[in-house]
Amino acid sequence: MASDLDLELRDLQQYFANRLPERLEEIELAWSEVRKTGWAADPLRELHRLTHSLTGAGSTFGYPEVTRTARCLERYLQELQATPAGAEKAPGDAAEKALGDSAEKALGEDCVVQVEALLEDLRTAAHSPPGQIPAFLEIEPVPSRSKDRLVLLVENDTDLGPALSAQLRHYGYGVQLIDSPSGLHREMAARSPDVLIIDVMFPQGDLAGVEAVTEARQAPHAYWPKVVFLSSRGDLEARLAAVRAGGDAYFTKPVDLSALVEKLDAITERHAHSPYRVLLVADDPDLAGDYGGALESAGMRAEVVFDPLQVMDPLHGFQPDLILMDIYMKGCNGPELATVLRQQDSYLSVPIVFLSTEEGLAEQVDAIERGGDDILPRQIELHHLVSAVEARARRGRLLQSLISHDGLTGLLNHGNLKLTLEAEISRAGRDGSTMAYAMIDIDRFKSINDNYGHAAGDRLLRSLALFLRQRLRRSDVLARYGGDELAVILPVTDGPTALRVLDEIRETFATLKHRVGMRDFSATLSCGIATYPARPSSALLAEAADAALYTAKRAGRNRVSLAD
Repeated sequence: MASDLDLELRDLQQYFANRLPERLEEIELAWSEVRKTGWAADPLRELHRLTHSLTGAGSTFGYPEVTRTARCLERYLQELQATPAGAEKAPGDAAEKALGDSAEKALGEDCVVQVEALLEDLRTAAHSPPGQIPAFLEIEPVPSRSKDRLVLLVENDTDLGPALSAQLRHYGYGVQLIDSPSGLHREMAARSPDVLIIDVMFPQGDLAGVEAVTEARQAPHAYWPKVVFLSSRGDLEARLAAVRAGGDAYFTKPVDLSALVEKLDAITERHAHSPYRVLLVADDPDLAGDYGGALESAGMRAEVVFDPLQVMDPLHGFQPDLILMDIYMKGCNGPELATVLRQQDSYLSVPIVFLSTEEGLAEQVDAIERGGDDILPRQIELHHLVSAVEARARRGRLLQSLISHDGLTGLLNHGNLKLTLEAEISRAGRDGSTMAYAMIDIDRFKSINDNYGHAAGDRLLRSLALFLRQRLRRSDVLARYGGDELAVILPVTDGPTALRVLDEIRETFATLKHRVGMRDFSATLSCGIATYPARPSSALLAEAADAALYTAKRAGRNRVSLAD
C-alpha cells in the first residue's frame, strides 16, 4: 500500500509532467527573444534562468535526462553571457549597448547551431517516459523533530519547492516554503527558523539568494540560523559568495536528499556534539592547572598528564581530539613524544599543538617536522588559548570523522570500530556499567542485489543506516562492519534492554517498502547481541555477537538473538 509521502510525490511528479510542455514553451519563447534582439544581455539572462530551473527539478521528478540536457544548455549559455572585452568599461546604457553590439558580432551561426541542438535534445528528453522518483526508504517521521527544527525553504521553482518540502517533512522537519528572497529579513524575524535553505539564483539575479542573506544578516535578530544554499551553479564564484554570506553548507542540484538530511541532522543538533577532548601533556603543575582550567571553563574536557613517559594509557582511554604538549619536559621532550605517536597509525591524524618559549625558526621548524601541527607561545593569554585549541580541535574532529567513517553509509568504518569498542569497554570498566554490542545483517542481501541491482542494494544500506540513527540514542555508536553487516555499540545497556530495542527496530524495518523503478520490495534483518562484562574484551564481544547473529540466521532469519 502506498504511503502518504509516496502518493504526494506521485501527484507532484504528475504535476511536473503536465507543466513540462509549458516550461519548454517558455524556454523556446526566450530563445526567440534572444535571436530577435541580437543576443542582448537581458533576454540571454532570462533564457539562462529558465534553463537553470530545470536542472534541479528534472531528476527530482524522475526525468534525469531533462536535468542532464538542461545542465549542458545552462553551462553553454553561461559561457555566452561572459561580458565581451571592452564592453565593461562603457558607463550606464552605453555598457548595455556595447554588450549587445559586441555579442552580436562575436556570437555567430555556430552558437545558434549549438543552442538549437541542445534545445532539440531537451525536447527529446522531456518527451521520454518518467522513471523512478529518487526517494529514501520510507521511514516514519519522528514527531518530536518538527517541534524543535523549523526549516525556512526559499525556492521559486514551483515543482522542486513542494517536493523538497514534502520529503523534509517526512523526515520530521517543519518546513515553511516561500518563493522569493525579497523581504527575507522580515520572514526571518517572523518565523525564527533553525535552518534557512535558500536557492542561489532567482529572477532578480544569479546571486540574488546570496545577496538576500547578506542583507538580512545586517538586520537585528535574536539569533541567526544555519544557512544551506542550493544551486545548479557549482562554480567557485558562487561557492565563495555563499561562504562570504555565512553559508554552512552548499548543495548542487539535483539535491542528494540523503546528504541534505544528514547535514540538517548535524547542524541542527544544538550543543549535541560531545565536548572537545584535549589531552594536556606538561610537567609544570602551574601551567597545567591554568590551561586545563581555562579549557574546562570553556566547555571542553581536559585531561592532564604530568609525566610524558606515562602518556599511552591516558591517550588510549581518553581518545583526545587534540594533544596540547609542552616542548621542554623531563625525561622526554615534546618533539620526541610526537615522533613516537606519529609512528602509530591510531594517532596519525590527531592534531598535536606545542607550547613553547622557543623563538628560533630552526627549532620551530624541527618541532613541526617531528609531528607537530602548530606551536603556541607558552605565555599565550587564556582566551586566545581557548580559541586556538577549539578551532584546531574542531578541524581535527572533522578530519577524523572523514577518515574514520564509511563513504556509503556515513557510519564509523570497520578500521575504527575496534578502537571505539575498546574505548567504550574501558569506560564501562571505569564506571562499573554494562554495555551491549550488536551485529546486524540484512537477510538475503545478495538476492536483493541480483534481483534489483547493486544500486538498489547501496540505497537500502544507506537508508538502513539513517533509519538506525533515527531510532537509536545519540550515545549509541553505529558502524559498518563490512558488506551488508552493521555493528552497534549501546553503552550503559543490559542484554534484555538491547534485545527489546533492537527487536522493535527489526519489526518496523520488516514493514517498510523500498522501490526500484515501478517495483516495491521488502527486506528483513537479523541481529546478534553480546554484553559486557559477560564478555570482557572486544574480541570476545565480537565473537559472541557474531555467533548470536548466525544463531538468528539458522533459526529462520528476521529475528534477534542474545548470546548466553
